Amino acid sequence: MLIDVHVHLLPPRRLAGLLKWIHRYYAPHPVPVDVTLDHLIGDYAKVGADSLFNFAYPIEPQETEELILFNADLRRRHPWIIPWGSLHLENPGKARIVERCIRDHDFLGFKFHPFVQRFDPLDPRMSEAYQALQDARRPCVFHTGFEEFYGLSLPVSTLEHVVHSFPRLPVVFAHSLFPEFAQAWRMLERYDTVWLEMTNVIGALWDERYRIRKFEDQRQVLLEGINAWSDRIMFGSDHPAGMGTLEEIYRTLDGLRLAETVKENLLGETARRFVERFKPGFISSLPPSTRP
Repeated sequence: MLIDVHVHLLPPRRLAGLLKWIHRYYAPHPVPVDVTLDHLIGDYAKVGADSLFNFAYPIEPQETEELILFNADLRRRHPWIIPWGSLHLENPGKARIVERCIRDHDFLGFKFHPFVQRFDPLDPRMSEAYQALQDARRPCVFHTGFEEFYGLSLPVSTLEHVVHSFPRLPVVFAHSLFPEFAQAWRMLERYDTVWLEMTNVIGALWDERYRIRKFEDQRQVLLEGINAWSDRIMFGSDHPAGMGTLEEIYRTLDGLRLAETVKENLLGETARRFVERFKPGFISSLPPSTRP
């Protein structure tokens, strides 16, 4: 089972903007600025993926509706893709947006990027969205970690406050609080509503092209936690903005030589159980013809 839990398939303008942004920071990035959506979807056939989580979040409030409809149409054309909704801090009627995405478009949950979307997760205006997701028993993904890259701060205490305030809200910490892995393990131990995912984490510590050497001492902490908690940890690529091509990203993970059960959990088994928890029968009901 192979499920990529962190993907950005976007409308043409946003896709080009994302890749221009990545190329400004890392000129040799292997995915070209003019890559097409069809090409990116084809990449998943090459690696034999069963499914993926697609994140499309608004940077400006007027983008919300466009991105919801884009993701819904993507799912109609490619039923193996699992879309996630999002909204902007300034959007009114957040509960209605959540309800419509789940009820009308069959989205799994919502993804928020406090740095790119420029908001504080504790802003009272976001509580309506969290409450609606909690009431629907649907998950919420937050970008976490990589604070130096963004030049911004998102304290673990902020995220813990959300988890504590909404005790029935399933929460996923994208990037596993990089590099604060000990804090990530603590959150798993303390809250059974929390999951982690390892997008860009492995590349940042092991891929020579992207490695952040100042955090190399966290490698052992990371591996120990992965081995202990793999049933609550997933793996994503950030494609097309991840650390390498899709195939390279999975090769970097292979190079860690994790125990087979641990690797299977990261690559797809934890994600499969996660999806089945909220959408029973979804993965098993996919006919082979709908897969990439």
